[in-house]
Amino acid sequence: MATQTNKTRTITGYVADLLEHPRWVFEREVDFTSCRYGGRYNAFIRECRNCQFGTACRWLDRNRSLEGATVEQLTDALETAIEHLRISHQHTKTCYCKTCRWLREARHFTSSHLK
Repeated sequence: MATQTNKTRTITGYVADLLEHPRWVFEREVDFTSCRYGGRYNAFIRECRNCQFGTACRWLDRNRSLEGATVEQLTDALETAIEHLRISHQHTKTCYCKTCRWLREARHFTSSHLK
């Protein structure tokens, strides 16, 4: 998916690469062992809407495969991931954990390329 031309990444490839970290975080944080739907989010099922992992599960279900995704779909996934990780990882501004570094990079990208 990440196409490179003369060592210059496309925006689509860059965003797809950025989305790898939230996918890893959500897959690590969401416990599907007791999910009778196998981690397939369904907005019409009350259990899904009320599940403690609902937001992350919905994100994972929508973004399992990025193959063929449009730039708009990728940026929507990125903005949703930024918001979710911002809320769930409320660290200090001086924190340099992997998620905080990712948030800085993703916010910088969105502010410079999407606004």
